[in-house]
Amino acid sequence: MKSMACYNMKGGVGKTSFAVNFAYLSAANGVRTMVWDLDPQGAATFHLGVEPLEQTKLKKLIKDKKLIKNMVEPTPYANLSVIPAGFDYRNMDMVLDDSKKSRKKLKKIISSFEENYDLFLFDCPPSISNLSEVIFSTVEYILMPVVPAVMPQQSFLKVKEYLSSMNETCAELIPFFNMVDRRKSGHRKIMWDNKKEFKNYFCENFIPARADVEKMGIERAPLHAFAAKSSAAVAYKDLWKEITKKTGLISEKLTAQIAQ
Repeated sequence: MKSMACYNMKGGVGKTSFAVNFAYLSAANGVRTMVWDLDPQGAATFHLGVEPLEQTKLKKLIKDKKLIKNMVEPTPYANLSVIPAGFDYRNMDMVLDDSKKSRKKLKKIISSFEENYDLFLFDCPPSISNLSEVIFSTVEYILMPVVPAVMPQQSFLKVKEYLSSMNETCAELIPFFNMVDRRKSGHRKIMWDNKKEFKNYFCENFIPARADVEKMGIERAPLHAFAAKSSAAVAYKDLWKEITKKTGLISEKLTAQIAQ
């Protein structure tokens, strides 16, 4: 089972939209997928058609593997389940007061899903905190959407530097550009500068800024469930294929079949 986190310390960069669409595409291609929505806003939970938790009992949740399995909810889509968000998640940092013990507990929680799932994906809140540090040292890959603008670029550099300074992290950062408007010279410049400075670091594929992505909230569904032929949906699938190849999420043989 692969473990990943969709993360950015900055909000408003399309993190949850990507997490939902990435999870949907994985599930649609036979990957048994679990999403844990850790954002107290519960956007991923909402987009996957599931109701948020009213009460979470955070302290027991982190300690009790059986309790968290009882929280799992099916979505309307085959192979795709979610552990819903709850507003109590805003207090998660206070519960994770001992990061070393928390890492062990979180790893045990993830490993308890190995028998029934192929992908465990965290949708993380936009902050850098004890929670994010525990996630960084627990998962294999961090998928990071970056809007090609000045402040999101600064956030990317800070996170990259922070991860490099963490001795215990084993996660590989996979950044990609999101909400791209090629009409803006600033977007084009930042993408070009990054390509020169960080060769082969950013994904080749990117997600354009499109109104169809914003409609996910109205439809309360992943993009491919209602606009599968849109340019944004095609871009998401191309990026999904690229990340799948980078992470070995599915076999090379299946990747080739999907490409056809």
